[in-house]
Amino acid sequence: MKFRIPSSEKLLRVAAILALMALPLMVWSVFDPRVWPIMGALTIGQGIGTFSFLLFLVVVVRDLDVLGKLRRR
Repeated sequence: MKFRIPSSEKLLRVAAILALMALPLMVWSVFDPRVWPIMGALTIGQGIGTFSFLLFLVVVVRDLDVLGKLRRR
């Protein structure tokens, strides 16, 4: 079974949703500077945000590859 990366539109939607999930965790740690909100922001929030950014980079690299193929023609 071959693994296929979903379409760019789906990846961008997932990346945006994940970023919107990570943002409240980061903001919560700013307004409530106790240990657990900060730990949540540093572990869960940063993990979700990093994964969101990686999905966005996959879309950018995919689009750059398409542009390169178009220029070679």
